[in-house]
Amino acid sequence: MSRTLLCLAVLLSLLLPATLPRAGQKTPVTTKAAAKADSGEPKYSSVEERRLLVALQQERQNLVNERQALELKKKELKRLQAEVDKKLDQLKQERLRLEKLLAEKDAAEQKRIRELSKMYEKMSPAKAARIFADLDQDLAISLLANMKTKAAAKILNNMNGDAAARLTTAFSSLDGK
Repeated sequence: MSRTLLCLAVLLSLLLPATLPRAGQKTPVTTKAAAKADSGEPKYSSVEERRLLVALQQERQNLVNERQALELKKKELKRLQAEVDKKLDQLKQERLRLEKLLAEKDAAEQKRIRELSKMYEKMSPAKAARIFADLDQDLAISLLANMKTKAAAKILNNMNGDAAARLTTAFSSLDGK
């Protein structure tokens, strides 16, 4: 019997190290938690830990969603900014075109006023004075401003005193017209 015990002890010493884990090696676990870990599900040590991890995952997903929404809004803002810049350029071009048209209109109007002034200079002062009395004050002033001083004086001399005074006052208060 001692011989049998000795054989068993030798066999156990040979077999036992093969079944025990080596240094740094994990022992095989056959619990439900180990089965969950192998299945890809996270293992939790407590309900509170599980609740916190789920909340963190939800917060992480919310942040990802917010980033995506922000990126979409940035793209939309860039598109809108490009549209606004395009519209501003169009408005600038339109403003320049209108300014050019107004300058042309003003130049044509000034040319007509100079021509009318020459015509009134050639008229008799009495006839021109009667017409000037019925003209719009701004037009009359523009015509007088484009006439030679001598011709303008003769026309004002032939006008009614009140009308001549009004034209003279308005003419004297011109701001560089």
